[in-house]
Amino acid sequence: MIVSRLGGRRAAIRPEENSAVFAGPHTARRERPGSDRRGRPARTVLEVRRSYGGMTMRALLGAVFVPGAPGTGTVFEVRHGTPWELGEPGTCRSELGTPLLAGLPSDFAPAVLDALAGTGADPPLPPGVLRVDRSGFDALASSEAAFTLTAALLRQATDALARGGDAIAVTRAALNRW
Repeated sequence: MIVSRLGGRRAAIRPEENSAVFAGPHTARRERPGSDRRGRPARTVLEVRRSYGGMTMRALLGAVFVPGAPGTGTVFEVRHGTPWELGEPGTCRSELGTPLLAGLPSDFAPAVLDALAGTGADPPLPPGVLRVDRSGFDALASSEAAFTLTAALLRQATDALARGGDAIAVTRAALNRW
């Protein structure tokens, strides 16, 4: 479902995207303290397209949240592949443009993990594991910046779902602030 088409800011959110499934051979992890509230299981896929004049940024990320015991931390896991290589055709479905390449090159994994885990100043997520296991990128329009924006927005949307809130409203509100 396309959530917003505000000028050059576009986002689509959906519960699943099987064409973005990838089994990256590497996993980056980070743990942060969890909140005191138990979360609900959640899965969401978020696609972002943002245009700056003649330049466009695109990224797609999907994650699953598995709740943990209250009083434990939140583990962030980002599966990724090897460095970016050109030449493969796009097979990952996009609601905001041409098909994307499925997977997450290692070039973008640190940016995704940093944005997903947030900082100590960010509100904590419920305890559990938030695992990125869906991803798509554009050979020309993806960048660290695109994946940073998408991962930060994915964190907010997944947190809303895990707390029983409205991920679409959270996503729209975040896009309005960009």
